[in-house]
Amino acid sequence: GRTVDQASLRLTGTLQAHEARAEAVLRALPPEWVRALTPPGAVTATPQGTRVAGSARGGWHLDGASAAQDRRLDPVVAAWQEGRPTRWRGRLESLEARAVPAEPTGWLRAGPIDIDLLPPSTASARGWVVETGPGAAEVLGAELRLERFRWAEGQAGERPALDLRAQLEPLQIAPLLRRAQPDFGWEGDLRIGGRLNVRSGPRTEVDIVLARHSGDLKVREDVDVQPLGLEEVRASIEARDGLWTFSAGLAGQVLGAASLLAVAESTPEALWPEPAAPLRGVVEAQAANLGTWGAWVPAGWRLAGELRLYASLGGRFGAPQWTGELRGRGLEVRNLLEGVQVTDGEVAVALAGATARIEQLRARAGDGTLEVTGDAALGEQPRARLSIVADRFQALGRIDRRLVLSGQAQADFDQRGLRLAGRLGVDEALIDFTRADAPSLGDDVVVDRGQRPAGGPADRTPSVDPATGRRSLGGPGTRQVDLDLAVDLGERLRLRGRGLDTSLRGELRVTSPNNRIAINGAVRVVDGTYAAYGQKLAITRGRLTFTGPPDNPRLDIQATRPDLDVVVGVAVTGSAAEPRARLFSEPEMAETDKLSWLLLGRGSDGLGRNDLALLQRAAFAVLAGEGSSGQDPLSAALGLDDLSVRQGEGETRETIVSVGKQLHRRWYLGYERSLNETAGTWQLIYRLAQRFTVRAQSGVDNSLDLIWTVRWQ
Repeated sequence: GRTVDQASLRLTGTLQAHEARAEAVLRALPPEWVRALTPPGAVTATPQGTRVAGSARGGWHLDGASAAQDRRLDPVVAAWQEGRPTRWRGRLESLEARAVPAEPTGWLRAGPIDIDLLPPSTASARGWVVETGPGAAEVLGAELRLERFRWAEGQAGERPALDLRAQLEPLQIAPLLRRAQPDFGWEGDLRIGGRLNVRSGPRTEVDIVLARHSGDLKVREDVDVQPLGLEEVRASIEARDGLWTFSAGLAGQVLGAASLLAVAESTPEALWPEPAAPLRGVVEAQAANLGTWGAWVPAGWRLAGELRLYASLGGRFGAPQWTGELRGRGLEVRNLLEGVQVTDGEVAVALAGATARIEQLRARAGDGTLEVTGDAALGEQPRARLSIVADRFQALGRIDRRLVLSGQAQADFDQRGLRLAGRLGVDEALIDFTRADAPSLGDDVVVDRGQRPAGGPADRTPSVDPATGRRSLGGPGTRQVDLDLAVDLGERLRLRGRGLDTSLRGELRVTSPNNRIAINGAVRVVDGTYAAYGQKLAITRGRLTFTGPPDNPRLDIQATRPDLDVVVGVAVTGSAAEPRARLFSEPEMAETDKLSWLLLGRGSDGLGRNDLALLQRAAFAVLAGEGSSGQDPLSAALGLDDLSVRQGEGETRETIVSVGKQLHRRWYLGYERSLNETAGTWQLIYRLAQRFTVRAQSGVDNSLDLIWTVRWQ
């Protein structure tokens, strides 16, 4: 079923002494894992086929002394016609396989190797026999030293007989791992050697061993290098009298210890255990300290705790069944930068045949807990069904990002994808984006981390819709993710930053149509303030409506300056991507009057030079957008709401310095002092209602005022 695009054979000489050169180009390609482990430069980015080339020299000869006694013109041809024994004896000079278009090196290279070829003999009714002497071959960069190879075609109804003995010279493992995982950071000088002994026909005997010869593996993470401390690496396959034994062992200071022993019962003639062959065995693994696995997890994350696995194997070779348990204690997952601190983890998983059951998976974060139960099928069609219950679980605990959740959800995994449904409630949350995000590279910057193999990490980036620019949950070929989560924002969700300080209420539904996050629902603003135009405005109406994409809700927000005789403020409508802001007042007035009332607390009639400067400051705040909203950095540093210098309204035009702090939405404490006087005046203002104020004053002037304001249209 394979196409040969090109083939050639060149043969020169005589039957007794000749030379042959052969070459073929096939459409067939080696498996992906072979290409991944091939040395750099051996495979093109898009190989189109395989080129196989070889050369040999030798000649046909008669067995025994008959060659010297036969004086005919062509004794070899005569021997063939008469059925007498003949033999081809020569040397394989070279054999090589590489990708096309041709590259400097290939994935297979062998020679020189002495070869004896015996054709079928009519007298003995035997088939072809191939024998070789000692030689060497290189496969994927590994040097294989051949001690013996003999292949004999069996008689009618018989299986061919194979006798192979070879040694694997110690091989550097780190370069192979780097080619298979170019982004992982493999280093080290671990060398693995082994032996390969195989005999078959009629009975099969196998003895294959791979084991650590010397050295260790290391993993580089940025500038840190983590040695794995490997003490034992071993894997073997042994077959004798139909009993196949598979064993493996791994021990290291970082990874812990793991071992496998499995036995399959087959027939003595089988070249490999049949899928129905009975299987038995045992698997053990132990990681005494997961904290040493730091190089195996993403940057910034830390693990701790202990894991143990013990399981017995049963069932059939083609469908093994596991019986045992996986237990862990003291498990921790931490990321200080993200505010993740999960501790006191306990896990107990029971393995029974082709199923696994989570008997216990419990962890703490903050003052709450997270519990997971469920089961999974481990057969040809794996699936899992998990039940997740959170009780005041602190998902995030950073000083500027705090999230405490309660609720329950159901997660279903199978070959098609993930389905997550449930209901979550926010017990407590704080999202503070007062400070700008960390610096990031611009969109026009491309980071080249070197060539990646096809199908590598670069091919698994999230897909982006070119029309909208939105990212989906995965790239092309990603499994389906089906979300259906109801989220109750609760009573203690606080949002702070960019001048905004408010609580949020509401319910949202999170789904994922076509593998894209979608949010539906409305969020209300409660007890909120917004710093704008140099003032702290009270949000009297705030509503964000989500109807699909999470990054572009509809806005309906009104913020007013509190405790004025008129209603004046800012209204924001439109969408988050295209917001529209405007000043409004009740009753309606000119834009200059709105700005004057918003900033100064009075109309624009009789404004002086200093008042006009404050209005210019407010206009600057409009242009500042998401900046400081016009607030004086010195005032913010001192924790003050008001810090100003103004001219008095008397005949002497004294310079007056005023500072103030809004203690509560109804209480205000202020102090002002003229630069020409030795004492100042304290003010404590309490607003009983919109038009009724109580003011206590102490200092140069001592008074208690009850102020009632009436405004006529």
